Amino acid sequence: MNIQLCLFSSTPDMADLSFVVKVLTGTPVELAQRAVAWGYDGIEFMPDPLHVPDPREVDKALKAAGALMPVVNTGRMFAQGMALLHADALVRKDSSEAFKRILDFAGHFKARVGLGAARGAGIPGANREEMDRMAEDVFRELAAHAEKVQAVIMLEPADPGVTSYINTMDEAMAWVERIGSPAFSVMLDTYQLAESEPSLEHGIRAARGQARHIHLYDPSRWPPGVLPEKERLDWPHLARVLRQENFQGSGSVVLALEGDPEPAARKAVAYLRRIFEEGEQP
Repeated sequence: MNIQLCLFSSTPDMADLSFVVKVLTGTPVELAQRAVAWGYDGIEFMPDPLHVPDPREVDKALKAAGALMPVVNTGRMFAQGMALLHADALVRKDSSEAFKRILDFAGHFKARVGLGAARGAGIPGANREEMDRMAEDVFRELAAHAEKVQAVIMLEPADPGVTSYINTMDEAMAWVERIGSPAFSVMLDTYQLAESEPSLEHGIRAARGQARHIHLYDPSRWPPGVLPEKERLDWPHLARVLRQENFQGSGSVVLALEGDPEPAARKAVAYLRRIFEEGEQP
């Protein structure tokens, strides 16, 4: 199975945010070099939405290290108080502009851009019809911008602990069909698969082969294969289902929650490469 393995990565100020998972931090040069040295193909980068870096500098760092950046993550928007779907029109406008800046950055690399927690936790008191009308306006506007800059948005269903809106892959795929843009697709997340889907298989197959990226971490927030005695997910089974669905694309791994991150990162990538390659024809 052809899958590019990446590390969740961001700039040093990420350490000041209470983010849901632990990510590699450093300058673009440090991130690219470290990811490759630890056995990964590249990074899933999480830029500060208020200070998106010059893509030319990041491109230079990636090329020097031989690293890839297939995906740009917008999760910092939520951590920094933004929400694409919000009761306050000014918050929606500022958040949409921030998302567009990230799309511009990603377009330089023709990368995919995750749309998960950036949509917000949901609007208290708003009914489904109100949320749907707002979402359609926002999603269509962002999809048009993504088409223009040659990026692809990946709508990520998330568990109710993150948002009350779009929790399952069936819901996400309904939006992909509704928006009808080549720049608006879906992605997978193993935490969401474990928490919100009827089964792991249902969630993966509900994507109907359209997902080209997956977040790979146990519901414990640890990377795969590092603490097998504490893992809830059957990773070899996950790999088999992805193979059956002919998954091709990229996957990103978090850092260990404690201790030296390097040994755990190396162990996780070796484990994932092994289970993704098992059963492959020579």
